Amino acid sequence: MVTYIVQPGDTLTLIAQRFGSTVTAIVTTNNISDPNLIFVGQVLQIPVAGAPAAIPTPPTTPTPPTPTPTPTPTITMPDGFRLYIVQPADTLASLAGRFGTTVQVLVTVNRVFDPNLISVGQVLFVPLRPTIVIPTPTPAPPTPPGPPVPPGPPVPPGPPVPVTGVNQVSVIQDGLRHTFMVNRTTFSRGEPVRLSLSKTNVTGTPVTITYRSSQRYDFIVTRAGREIWRWSEGRFFTFALERITVGPGQRLLHVQIWNQTTNQGVPVNPGVYTVTAVNTGTGVRLSLQIEIR
Repeated sequence: MVTYIVQPGDTLTLIAQRFGSTVTAIVTTNNISDPNLIFVGQVLQIPVAGAPAAIPTPPTTPTPPTPTPTPTPTITMPDGFRLYIVQPADTLASLAGRFGTTVQVLVTVNRVFDPNLISVGQVLFVPLRPTIVIPTPTPAPPTPPGPPVPPGPPVPPGPPVPVTGVNQVSVIQDGLRHTFMVNRTTFSRGEPVRLSLSKTNVTGTPVTITYRSSQRYDFIVTRAGREIWRWSEGRFFTFALERITVGPGQRLLHVQIWNQTTNQGVPVNPGVYTVTAVNTGTGVRLSLQIEIR
């Protein structure tokens, strides 16, 4: 018996020929209801040829050597992913929500031909952490040529659009990827909330950030538009022009804890709150919503 993982382009006929088995034997061993329907990543048990006959007879001619089964293919794990075996009631949509990704990412990574059809026992790659996906716009149909139009004044680019994940939001501006993250989106009353803001140079050259004081960042909590807590409240900062250079691939990280109190030390009530991270050097502001129960 050989364990085999179905690869793109496989059929039961090809698999049977490769291992010296039969389609009927593979179907019976794996309880396959439709021999024409197998999936990439599906794990099969292949009965191989060479079992002894029921009534042995003296050989009259030399027995040919048993063909060597093709080695079981290895699984190449994409970076940032792990294996997951499909369970009853699983769908790609439910798995995408559970692992903080999208159906399109699961379809692309696992080469799923029908997003509405996965089977129990099928092996899938799922992300280790929430995946941030920037959708690719659908190309517009070609426009028939018209009369030439004189060039107008250049249009300044609009502000970059933040990309939001399960518990983080990210945007690239001025050569820096700003990422604001909370450790969860739902908290018990009085439980500390961890806030982190990172600034990563995504270019191949150094990026300089100019600050007008010694304050590098700020975290703000509001509810219904009313400010509840601000990290910088009551802190002293020197007012002097300062420049910080971030090398290619280098990251600056700022982490603080909000203990669910106002700046006056009063515990807040349960409800939905907006938490905002500010990069005081570039002016980037990123916000997420959390719930306190």
